[in-house]
Amino acid sequence: MHATLRFGLDLRPRVRVGVVADKLCAIAAAAILCAMAVTAVLPQAPGDADESAADGAPVPSERVSTDGRETLVAGYVAQPVYHRSDVRMTRSDDTDITLKALGWDGDALRFPIDGGVRMVTGSQSFAFMVDFLHNKAVSRLGKGAHGRKLANPVIEDADTTGTLKGVPAPARVKLTDVFERLEFTHGHNVLLFTPILRLAGISPRIRPYIGIGAGFALPHVEAWFPGGSKEVRTSEYQYAGPAAQALAGFEIRTGKMSYFIEYKFTFAWISAALTGDQSWRNFDMPGDLIRQLRRWWRGEEPKIGRISTTLAAHQIAVGAGYWLQSAQTAR
Repeated sequence: MHATLRFGLDLRPRVRVGVVADKLCAIAAAAILCAMAVTAVLPQAPGDADESAADGAPVPSERVSTDGRETLVAGYVAQPVYHRSDVRMTRSDDTDITLKALGWDGDALRFPIDGGVRMVTGSQSFAFMVDFLHNKAVSRLGKGAHGRKLANPVIEDADTTGTLKGVPAPARVKLTDVFERLEFTHGHNVLLFTPILRLAGISPRIRPYIGIGAGFALPHVEAWFPGGSKEVRTSEYQYAGPAAQALAGFEIRTGKMSYFIEYKFTFAWISAALTGDQSWRNFDMPGDLIRQLRRWWRGEEPKIGRISTTLAAHQIAVGAGYWLQSAQTAR
């Protein structure tokens, strides 16, 4: 069932087949969330309750001390809604073309589910977060991820400037005249390092927070061309440029558990090499990044060309975490 978000942004489901690395990330996130849910309903150990409760006396409410370091491990799900962006492509066949305002679709609920895992460590007032976010981004070529047929396909046109195979590009083209596939669906992955400021609590258990951080874009680049052989298809993970995020949310603490909902704005500057290489069957992201490092070390230029764009997304993240280490509580 398709849905359209009427703010100049489209949101249409896309199906894709996950690779091993993506599946492991998704399974890990799901396992964390399941473990958190189970822990939340487990009964307290007898020693955890205040001794006065045994005498029938009311247990005083807890407040969390601002002293001490604490560490949270968490997982979450999220749905990206992308801004349109220009795409520039250069190739060795005298192509240097810019396609204006391309649309991108996400697919949060298809496996692996969009979302991420994170670790947060610090004090009650200030903390530092390492956040790995997996989204999907598919250009509108009338297909789902990895060429899946759609019941209601949409093929976009785009205004262009520059040259295509040595001649001036048409003022406007169908995307299928330029690409067979253009997507980041084994993951528009970003690794982000974000300082977190926790604000004054709404209640003893509810606390808002804000953060802004930066990191790296590690997408799976899939760029194929009409009539092209497999030798000119690029399907590999790459370090593609810097990324950043801003977020605001609130968390609810219950014992060792923490639940949160937040708004995230992410931005990635993508500059991807068109190499004609495929992801290593057994190593995926690590193998691809090692191969990219070798190319950089040897000073090798991409044998086909380069493609660049930006991916900016609004999303709501909902998740839960478990406190591996928490500040002492005072009564």
